[in-house]
Amino acid sequence: MTLLLLTGCYKEDDIIIYKDSRRWVEKTVAVVAPLNDPIMKSRLERTASWMKDNLHQGQLRDTLCIQLKLEWYDEYGNDLDQLGKDLSEREDLIAVIGPFDSDNVNRLAPYCHKTGKPLILPTATSETVIRRFAITSTGSGQKPFMWSLTETDVSLSEVLMNNYANFLALMDEDAFVYLARYSALFTPADTYGQTFFEWTPFQAKELDISFEYNKQYAAPEALYEYLQEYYELLSSAYFLSFFIPSFIVARDAEMLYQIARIRSEWMGMDPDNPEDDARGHDGRRALWAPVYFALSNLTDEAIEALGPRGKVLTNGYQGYAPYADPTTGFELSYESRYDTKPTFAECKFYDALLLTAFAGSYLEHHPEITDLNDAIIAICTTDNLLSNHAWNATGIELYLSAMENGQLIGFKGASGPVQFDKECYTAALNTTYVNWIISEGRIRNQGYFSASGSAQTGETMASWNWAVQHAEERFDREYGDEGSAPVYPALSDQYAVLVQGSNGWQNYRHEADVLNIYQLLKAGGYDDDHIILIIADDIANAPENPDRGAVRTDSDGVNLRAGAIVDYKNADLAPADIVNILKGVSTARTPVVLPSDAGQNVLLFWSGHGHSQAVGGINEMAWRDNPPAEGMTADLLAKTISQMAGQHQFRQMLVCLEPCYSANIGMALEGIPGVLAICSAGPYEQSFADSWSNELNVWMCDRFSRNLAGHTSTNPNGTYRDLYLYCARHTLGSHVGIFNHTHFGNLYINGPKDFFIKKQP
Repeated sequence: MTLLLLTGCYKEDDIIIYKDSRRWVEKTVAVVAPLNDPIMKSRLERTASWMKDNLHQGQLRDTLCIQLKLEWYDEYGNDLDQLGKDLSEREDLIAVIGPFDSDNVNRLAPYCHKTGKPLILPTATSETVIRRFAITSTGSGQKPFMWSLTETDVSLSEVLMNNYANFLALMDEDAFVYLARYSALFTPADTYGQTFFEWTPFQAKELDISFEYNKQYAAPEALYEYLQEYYELLSSAYFLSFFIPSFIVARDAEMLYQIARIRSEWMGMDPDNPEDDARGHDGRRALWAPVYFALSNLTDEAIEALGPRGKVLTNGYQGYAPYADPTTGFELSYESRYDTKPTFAECKFYDALLLTAFAGSYLEHHPEITDLNDAIIAICTTDNLLSNHAWNATGIELYLSAMENGQLIGFKGASGPVQFDKECYTAALNTTYVNWIISEGRIRNQGYFSASGSAQTGETMASWNWAVQHAEERFDREYGDEGSAPVYPALSDQYAVLVQGSNGWQNYRHEADVLNIYQLLKAGGYDDDHIILIIADDIANAPENPDRGAVRTDSDGVNLRAGAIVDYKNADLAPADIVNILKGVSTARTPVVLPSDAGQNVLLFWSGHGHSQAVGGINEMAWRDNPPAEGMTADLLAKTISQMAGQHQFRQMLVCLEPCYSANIGMALEGIPGVLAICSAGPYEQSFADSWSNELNVWMCDRFSRNLAGHTSTNPNGTYRDLYLYCARHTLGSHVGIFNHTHFGNLYINGPKDFFIKKQP
């Protein structure tokens, strides 16, 4: 006689199946995947079948067993807004796995966030997506809902640059400079490519590598045109041009084939002529002016589909991708089973299914917990890492048997340890990267890399952490010389000009940045007669703002708009008017201007967008929605401040610039006596936003501005050196720069107090 206890399952949507003495609980999971690709569809389906079979076999000794029921949805064949709404509201659905594409995650994730539906991402690696939905959504009492199983492509860009740096280290200094200068970077102009576009130059700068050619492409055809232009540039170089590499973030094997054709023609070979192959020229195609790809999910089937010429031309091509840690044994088992290597997507998809099953089992064993997100936190943040690899039937059995016996241990899946940080929970802590190469039409793996390194993986140097550790050393080397600082008159007064160069709801953060500095000055004793505030003033009462009347840098922060006296709305001004305000030229449009006083200090703070000549634009801080070249250009600001200095209109001027590429503006101010510029980003770099609000659907501040305001408020007596080091260490993603110090003063002794704290008469 068998006694069935029906009270053991607390969720009404679970389907309970009794078999022998075991209780089987079916959990429904939605998989949103690239099913439009027949190769990927077939691979994901067989990976899911294999995982479910291992899960079944691994539970035959347990009393409580989990079955996964998968519902498949094509992420390219559905209206993702409607799909996101439908899936996020379904009570019978335990989790959503996917989408696999970062752009599609951007569309579907907001719906899951509203309902707290767990969203498990196998391959979304965009830094912006993860920062937007995963990391910052945990602030202000919000619970995590997004679980990204792969580190962002910040780490992959680091792998690319560090391996290139190792190659350059073998060269003499002249060759190093030459090769580094002409290196090229090509990235797709989409959410996926943006991480590489923004972070690779940052990683490169840490290693003294620059890019002569840095392009984003909107379509494959644009990439091919850029490549042809680039190889024409190399043609004018000498023999070393054959060693100069390019880095291409690619989407598929067809791109590799077309790039191989372009490079063959540049080398004077006919890509369709087999006789060139017979003369051994096929090896030159891969070795000379090599290309290193960031390309995930390359398959033997895709290379086979290129045809005979495609296999010949792409032979020897190599690149890097996230992958499975070789020590798990998953890669070898997969290859033995299917006679081909697994893709990045399959490795992580397997772990996504595993994580869902393990968290679902944890829920059943802990009826006091009703949210799968809490179950994921519990099983993926434990310090007990005694578990072996838990992806095969034996490993699953050991892991779940321990759970049945009340023991919670960490687990290693197909791709390695499945762990998240304990602060935000959603940031993956472990990713292995593979250096793949195409050999005779097949994918071969020739090296593995991970953050910590092991017997089978090389260590990826965290270059931005290296910069943090050596920031003080660099500062001493670059800024220790006092130079020819002028002798200043006594400080007589202090003024500030605070400018928002942008407008519109999506630029919420820029207005918040400016108002944050305004409130900092007010707290430091400034009155409104000494602050000229120029903002769009279109945020507090915008129709999109449910927090009517308020502008904040954090969801639970103070209302920065409260009490602020706006002197100008930027819609009523142009950059020429800003020039008049700074130079003290009163007009009908600019009645409120700076006074002219040789003893006054002037703070100029500017937040908004920037353009750069280095990336195909002009060096300027953009003005509202005006087209390029109609903003505050580097030349215009330098000319203005130089004239002010020549006419003794200030004692000292501190220029703090938030926009992207702002180093171009700072460099233009070099040589002007009494001026110090602190800029958020290098000439090739974006300035990163911070604190995303899912309620407002905007970024609420910028990272550099937050660091600037935070440090000056908590360290009022700090030096410029202190401020610079703090911003350099905490403004990740861009290089904070300090300019013109030799014409300003000793940064070890002097500090920003004379600009942020009002001297009392």
